[in-house]
Amino acid sequence: MLRKLERMLWQQVRETVPSVTNTVVLPVGTIEAHGAACLGTDGFIPVDIGEHVCDKLDIILAPPVWYGVTKSLLGYPGSLTVTAQHLEEYVFDLIKSFKYHKFKRVIILNGHGGNNSALKNVAVRAYHDLGMNIAVIHWWILCADVTKEVYGGEGGHAGCDETGFVMSIDPKLADSSYYSEDLVYEHQTAADVYPYPGSIGIYNDRGEGRPDFDAEKGAVYAGKVKEKILGFVSYILSQWDKNGF
Repeated sequence: MLRKLERMLWQQVRETVPSVTNTVVLPVGTIEAHGAACLGTDGFIPVDIGEHVCDKLDIILAPPVWYGVTKSLLGYPGSLTVTAQHLEEYVFDLIKSFKYHKFKRVIILNGHGGNNSALKNVAVRAYHDLGMNIAVIHWWILCADVTKEVYGGEGGHAGCDETGFVMSIDPKLADSSYYSEDLVYEHQTAADVYPYPGSIGIYNDRGEGRPDFDAEKGAVYAGKVKEKILGFVSYILSQWDKNGF
């Protein structure tokens, strides 16, 4: 059963938390350029994963945090950012609210690499200062093996993995007519470049990761990603149970 917090009545929350579930899933993304895919890619994907996980585990899905830490892609039209400090404090305030309303466990589904450090800080503070159980999951890192299985290699920013996934949600969220090799930058770890020389970032020199705009393959990929993350969240929750957390 999929329970979306914003669609519940306050009375239903009182009836559900903590007697039915004490767990909430919070998707976090950002708004930034993604090659020939939509600016909201980093938010749409964790929301879609969260819907699957919460439906299968009968836990509550909170509304997403759409704004995150956009750095080198800020120069591309439509890209938006908040500071890492503001993101950390904002998400920490949300977790304090979850605690106030008797949630004990928070699963943050992160869709954007620029958020990683801020969300790790949130997790440590929530555990140490609030006594909350918290897991931050960076979906694309956890599912790198799924990307290799479906696409035969690594993904990338706005690459085959993100573009395929977001097209599985709605094919109109990407448009191959806007794609060209001029959008692609083969990332160099030896250099920090602002603005980023392309709105598609490829992290290898083997030609892997470019989007193929195949919505059917994207649907296969998204299905495997959601099942892997479902399994991982289930494992975390069961281990917390077994260890008395």
